[in-house]
Amino acid sequence: MGFTASNSKLLFGVFNQNLISVDTANGAPEANVSIFQPIVDYSLPNKWSIGTSEMSITYDWERNNWSALPLGIRLSKPVKIGNIATQISGSYEYNFQDDYVAPEWTVNFTIKMLFPLN
Repeated sequence: MGFTASNSKLLFGVFNQNLISVDTANGAPEANVSIFQPIVDYSLPNKWSIGTSEMSITYDWERNNWSALPLGIRLSKPVKIGNIATQISGSYEYNFQDDYVAPEWTVNFTIKMLFPLN
């Protein structure tokens, strides 16, 4: 499930996933977590944009605890490499709750090749 909205320079929204166990009779562990991914992106001059990283905020309903509570920032720009549309980005993320699943901090550099359908 997700929601996005935008105006000329700002894009915002949220994606939500809820994962639950269906059959734990065969010894599979129970799962009951909610994952939220907020999206905020602001367009800057020269095709640069700044926004939230691809952080996944995770709440574990079985443990009644946040298993991941990150806050991050991302800077990105679309470029052409040859004839291929590409997006380059770098992000930093700090996780305020890293008890048993996620690292405390993360740095990413990403290159995405974009293949539009038209």
